[in-house]
Amino acid sequence: MTNSEKMLKAIENKNIEDADYYFNQALLHDDEALLLSLAEYLESIGFFPQAKAIYLKLKKHYPEVAINLAQIVAEEGDIETAFLYLDEISKESEYYLPALLVMADLYDMEGLTDVAREKLVEATQLSHDPLVVFGLAEIELSLEHYKEAITEYAKLDHQELFELTGVSTYQRIGKAYASLGKFEAAIEFLEKSLELDYSEETLFELATILYQQQEYQKANIYFKQLENLSGDFSGYEYVYALSLHKEDQIEEALKVAQQGLAKNEFDSQLLLLASQLSYETHDSKAAETYLLSAQQLVEDKEEVFLRLTTLYLEEERYEEIIALAKESIDNVLTRWNIAKAYQALENEEESLKAYEELSKDLKDNPEFLKDYFYVLREYGDTKKMRAIGENYLKLVPDDLEIVHLLEEWD
Repeated sequence: MTNSEKMLKAIENKNIEDADYYFNQALLHDDEALLLSLAEYLESIGFFPQAKAIYLKLKKHYPEVAINLAQIVAEEGDIETAFLYLDEISKESEYYLPALLVMADLYDMEGLTDVAREKLVEATQLSHDPLVVFGLAEIELSLEHYKEAITEYAKLDHQELFELTGVSTYQRIGKAYASLGKFEAAIEFLEKSLELDYSEETLFELATILYQQQEYQKANIYFKQLENLSGDFSGYEYVYALSLHKEDQIEEALKVAQQGLAKNEFDSQLLLLASQLSYETHDSKAAETYLLSAQQLVEDKEEVFLRLTTLYLEEERYEEIIALAKESIDNVLTRWNIAKAYQALENEEESLKAYEELSKDLKDNPEFLKDYFYVLREYGDTKKMRAIGENYLKLVPDDLEIVHLLEEWD
């Protein structure tokens, strides 16, 4: 039994002390071919220092191990030395192609994706190996070069590539077409991808595109498949609920939103949607509960305040609306709701002040102007009332009610 074999046996028996001893003996006494085989195995199981020591010993007679050394030192975080090792492989070497591929990986890892692409373009000029072409296609896709990515993926045999990598080129092409806005082609390729291999991501992507294309019924079929086959898939519930809502399946949409919240109760987007759906099913208490939960999570609370004040107005909960006036609110519709609450509580000073401030932003909104007109009429400010009424009639000249009310004050 050779020292290399004894070392491997010691590793198998988890006898590290003996493994170290036989490793050193192997370095001294085993032939180079055996050491090369040992190094490759040690590298594959993560014994990088030992593999590195052997490669350094063999580099003079086996220059190709510079590639292995580059990969090991890159794992150790020494990218600069990795490139120095790779530079030792000349363009004339039969090992230049694998060196190029490792260079591309390192440049990509360093965020120099454009340089990685250059290396892969050069590699495809040397070889039409499907993995090389696939690598270039993936880089093109990551760089958002969608047309170029489609061209490279189309060169590959879909079944062969899937067997090699587990990746569907149909899915990649569909994703690229979607990014180009060519949704019909995207749908076609994503459906082909599902025929090749069921993928949760592909199913979700296809359903989402169909929703965006307003093909809600078909989208819901795919969303339902995802729900039935991969209910734990994260994040599909929001779009699914929206799609169901478009088909007027309000109660079903609410159930889906609630399923999503059961997985993540802190999803503010789902909380807002669940509130809306609860409101549409006439469950105002649940609608409010979801809104109050969302209020604790969202940074921009404007939408929450608008919905809360609208809900409170309908329920004549004016004091709770006024309480929200203490918040810093920019949305004019929310401020209008607050103004209505002051009016309902007969707080003349605050009501008139709020309407006056709003008139700067809503001077072209006929509904607001009509509302303001009646407030001014109620509080007896006839001069201002006339000005607002006349402005309103410029927008809605056939509102005879306002015409008659203005005539009464002539």
